[in-house]
Amino acid sequence: MTPVKIRTAFILGAGLGTRLRPLTQNCPKPLLPIGGRPLITFAMDHCLSIGVGRFIVNTHHCAAAYDEAFPDGNWRGTPILFRHEPVLLDTAGGMKNIEDLLEEGETILVYNGDILSDLPLERLLTAHAAGGREVTLALRSSGPLRNVCLDARGEICDFRDLLGNRGVRRCLFTGISVVERRFLRRLIPGKAESTIPVFAAMIREAPGSVASAVIDDGSWEDVGDIPAYERIADAAPGESALIHRTLCLAAGTPVELTPVGKGGSDRYYFRVSAAGGRPSILMRYGRMYEENDLYAAVASFLRGIGVTVPAIYGHDPELRLILMEDLGDRDLYALRDAPWEIRRGLYEKTLALAAKMLSFSLDRLPAGLRLMPGFDANLYRWERDYFREHCVRNVCRIDLAAAEGEALEAELSALAGWLLSTPPVLVHRDLQSQNVMIRAGGPVLIDFQGMRPGNPFYDLGSLLCDPYVSFPEGEREGLLLYYHGISGSPCPWETFRELFLLASAQRLMQALGAYGFLGREREKPHFLNHIRPALENLISVTEEAGRLPRLLALARRCRVFFDE
Repeated sequence: MTPVKIRTAFILGAGLGTRLRPLTQNCPKPLLPIGGRPLITFAMDHCLSIGVGRFIVNTHHCAAAYDEAFPDGNWRGTPILFRHEPVLLDTAGGMKNIEDLLEEGETILVYNGDILSDLPLERLLTAHAAGGREVTLALRSSGPLRNVCLDARGEICDFRDLLGNRGVRRCLFTGISVVERRFLRRLIPGKAESTIPVFAAMIREAPGSVASAVIDDGSWEDVGDIPAYERIADAAPGESALIHRTLCLAAGTPVELTPVGKGGSDRYYFRVSAAGGRPSILMRYGRMYEENDLYAAVASFLRGIGVTVPAIYGHDPELRLILMEDLGDRDLYALRDAPWEIRRGLYEKTLALAAKMLSFSLDRLPAGLRLMPGFDANLYRWERDYFREHCVRNVCRIDLAAAEGEALEAELSALAGWLLSTPPVLVHRDLQSQNVMIRAGGPVLIDFQGMRPGNPFYDLGSLLCDPYVSFPEGEREGLLLYYHGISGSPCPWETFRELFLLASAQRLMQALGAYGFLGREREKPHFLNHIRPALENLISVTEEAGRLPRLLALARRCRVFFDE
């Protein structure tokens, strides 16, 4: 069952926090500091791990503090809408109060703003999709307040013993749920009430109507009172401890974390500032993508074969934290307008690094090194479907006729066959200008956790047909000639060049799909600006290759959309 897609997370931030007085006297509970940042931002990060595109936060007590905490109205580039409650409305009333901000038929994630958790939300979304109910609650088998009762079938049969049905098992409600907009029709505008009596009434009327998913994986903490807050705050929750331990900082040394860049693929970066500590970057990574778990091991391997990557200073896999070398802020993309004489040298050095990786024999891989599954026919099919759905259909509004689609599929399937005919090597998979940092005049590769066996020309296409930057006329081919010379490839130049063009077409389809997906589905419109240059590159390589006429024609049709 495919998980439901969530655009909106409603985070409950309006409570009084009376059990945390005096700490909450002049501060909403969700804004209490944990590890140097507001508690609510941990909930936001958790929501972002499933691709949430916006937050709605209800406010009441010390509402102005939210504007001070989020002066730009966003968290990590994701917009936050604040809905004030002059009269505190509790959970059900707060949900009804945002009904007008939701689209008809929308599914939302509701999340208490005073908890810390990293439980796998994908399982909650999958359970909701499978159940087809208005509401699905995330439960846990253990915890301080197990007042949700399950019957022998595993369905919720009571809350807080309101219905007198104790069932056969008691669980804790985590404060995280998936809710259909139609559920809000049950609620009364302006009425201050909890959702619990509403859920109980639903079960009384129709047993099994409130779904659940018992998720004991991951961690869950309720920051409900002062002892709990002090215990969790002292743990920091792990970030400060890792930084102090790794950088050998004296106890009590203040540490400041400043967000760096926009992050990506469920990874977030912070520049670490601490007196006496060496320049460092802290990376927090989530559970959304398996490849994030491979980052540290792949970095160690690459450094071992002479590929320059950031040094890893410390790693806590349980807390999903990595402390690494700070490479500064310059990458090949930042230098896109520099004189070509400077850029050429950096690209040649980058190609030399790539050659070390692309020439490494798969037979020599360390026995314990885990990589992502290699490129195969299914992955190439996924990339071209990604392109057709998110760029061609959703952005360029082109629906191919059945016969036209079948002919294109045959052509692109043959393209995948050509790419698979080349012996696989280690490929970075996203070797573009923003993933090549420049330190002391030399390149350093980042974002390599998706490394896998594949076609070597895929990486060359990523770097030399990168839609983020442009090359002076003839210089792309000059760089390809340079790589042909240093790589020791047995392929004659014309064959080498043709394979490069074919692989570049495949890579550009993947990039175009990503730009459409991130721009539309993830509501990050700046990615849409890269579609036109990516189409120009796709047209160029398919014209030169001469073997992909249907893809060329489709790319030209897509370009017309941007010309209108």
